[in-house]
Amino acid sequence: MNEFLRKKWEMAGLADDYIFNKVMLDYDVEMQVADLHDIAQRKVEATDPLVVKLKERIAVVKRNRKWRPEYMRRSVYEMDQEMREKKIREGERRIRDGKREILEGKRELLEGKRELLEGKRELQKSKHEIKEGQDRLKEKEQLIQEREQKLHENQQTIIKTSIEAMRALNIDKTTIKKEVKEKFDLSDKEIKDYFAE
Repeated sequence: MNEFLRKKWEMAGLADDYIFNKVMLDYDVEMQVADLHDIAQRKVEATDPLVVKLKERIAVVKRNRKWRPEYMRRSVYEMDQEMREKKIREGERRIRDGKREILEGKRELLEGKRELLEGKRELQKSKHEIKEGQDRLKEKEQLIQEREQKLHENQQTIIKTSIEAMRALNIDKTTIKKEVKEKFDLSDKEIKDYFAE
């Protein structure tokens, strides 16, 4: 493989020193030279004279004071760029999480509104049922009052008829009062009212 590299460099018309100087000092490098530099960074046989020379030249270039500040500037820039990209990714993730939470909140809100509407419907239904029950109860109470009124009127008619029948049979007033009081469970005042008529 090293023989292949040598031939490639020779075909490109580049000398060893020129390659390293061109790669490290002048960033406007032809693609062939950049490819060679990338190949030089790979692990190949350390005993090959070309590989040894490449490694020595790379070490020299790394110690080059002219090259080092540029490398450091680039490294700081790259780190800043990576940090910005990381913050952007984190921000995008937070935005996605926020959107997901908002959507979840909206879904819960809609579900809550649906449950509230359902509760209101059930409440209206219950109110309607209660009103119907109250109306039926009023109707029954009214019916009971009407029946009680009729019973009371019938009882009065029966009592009056009984008193008149006993008078027609010439039964004395005291006996009639006693009989009516016991039979119809009347108070003394109610008996007086019947005999006052």
